[in-house]
Amino acid sequence: MDFNPQAYQAEHLLHLSAKAERRLCILENAEHRWLEMDGVVQSAMCLSEPDRLCLPHQQHIAARLPRQASRILELGLGGGDLTRHLGARWPEASHDCVDLDAEVLTLFQAFFQAPGAPSARPPRLHHADALRFLLDSREHYDLVLLDLFSQDGNPRLLFQAPLYQALAQCLRGTLIINLLPRTRLELEQALRLAEEWVGPTQAYPVPGYLNVILHATRQDAA
Repeated sequence: MDFNPQAYQAEHLLHLSAKAERRLCILENAEHRWLEMDGVVQSAMCLSEPDRLCLPHQQHIAARLPRQASRILELGLGGGDLTRHLGARWPEASHDCVDLDAEVLTLFQAFFQAPGAPSARPPRLHHADALRFLLDSREHYDLVLLDLFSQDGNPRLLFQAPLYQALAQCLRGTLIINLLPRTRLELEQALRLAEEWVGPTQAYPVPGYLNVILHATRQDAA
């Protein structure tokens, strides 16, 4: 069952923390468990099918995944919806997840990490800044998922060249970005940078939502 962020009703509060920079809570009802930041749903897990994607923008991402991926990098974890989905889809893949918020990593392990098959490789969790992780990495990935947010939307990093230059050094396949552009100029800037440094890029608006999914293919991998 899909999760409707406008019509959900919580039955249990599993976790609540409030800091100067954000308020975070984990809620649950009979069917779903979800993560909210500052009252906005960031991710949702179906309790009976943890690897199922419940939110529309995630379903749009899944529709644009490559046929196969053996080395995966997620920049931005949240409740790990895509982490669980990818783990079920490609249980043997090497999978790195990066998040700047240490509490998010801890809560993923406590509340959102679904039990995998005995042969599945668990994701490696990294408490790090996304750009710094890319600059320090010596790995090459055939799938990178970029889902970064600040209090007022996407951080400025997503509209600056250094991020895409760093991605170009470690990407050997597909880049997918979950973008929430505040203006058309932001969308055009992200598209231009992805085209310039990564390769051919398409934008896919999610009907009824502000999300725009960018799908780029590394030029030398096309």
